[in-house]
Amino acid sequence: MNYKNVPVLTNKTLAQLKELCDNQDTCSVTVSLDLNQSTTEIRIENGMVVLPSGETFTIPDSFSPELNVCYFVKDGLLYPLQFFDQVRGFSYQLVPTSFRPILRISATQMHKKPFLDRLEKERPSGVGLDGGTGLGYSVIVASRTATHVITVEWDPNVLEMATYNPHSRELFERENIRTILGDLTKEIKSFKSDWFDFIIQDGGMPKSSGEFFSQSHALELFRVMKRGGNLYFYLPRKGITKGRDFGQEQITRLRKAGFELVERDMDGSYGIFRKPTMT
Repeated sequence: MNYKNVPVLTNKTLAQLKELCDNQDTCSVTVSLDLNQSTTEIRIENGMVVLPSGETFTIPDSFSPELNVCYFVKDGLLYPLQFFDQVRGFSYQLVPTSFRPILRISATQMHKKPFLDRLEKERPSGVGLDGGTGLGYSVIVASRTATHVITVEWDPNVLEMATYNPHSRELFERENIRTILGDLTKEIKSFKSDWFDFIIQDGGMPKSSGEFFSQSHALELFRVMKRGGNLYFYLPRKGITKGRDFGQEQITRLRKAGFELVERDMDGSYGIFRKPTMT
């Protein structure tokens, strides 16, 4: 897959432009066409939005600013970045925030900021494995300090959504990132033992993640990790309000596989584990 490189706007930006189109014949306004990475000046002319490239589009009367998703422009038409996959039974939305957008799959929001902030602080080095690519935020952060990172995503819809997201651009353009479309719990069996210096596991929710949180996968993670390497594992807060600590259950599985718990961040919903240097 390749990055689409098309204008992408938030619903709030489009609401602003819609108001200008309805009330002014001609004017200029500064907006972001890449979800707050930069700003540029565009024009309103007779109810049409004129982009710097000369491409024009209209905002239809059916547009609703209450629909909190991002939109892209292609061939003079405006499209919401949301769709439903009838086969998988999931809906997908690229949701704008004050920083980078998040991916919502049905009711689950991906890419928790504390987890990403911690990865950025850790500055992982060497060769890494990222399980659960999503919009690519984790692997992008890791790739900026690592030698090489392999990232595995099982859902092609997620990668397709990433191709429209300006904040995912490095996922498709950094030479030290290799993306695999497949089930990590199966792909990992082909990786050499003691290969990875660090591993990132951000696989969403247990109900839709197959064997991602299983004991057998924990054993495979231990096998492919170098001694002394760190495992960064997102621990969902599933069942926490009903007296069940799923995160602790996963910690138990990882310890049983041989990992040591270095730290658990309850608020950030993640744990850091290490493969011991000595048996």
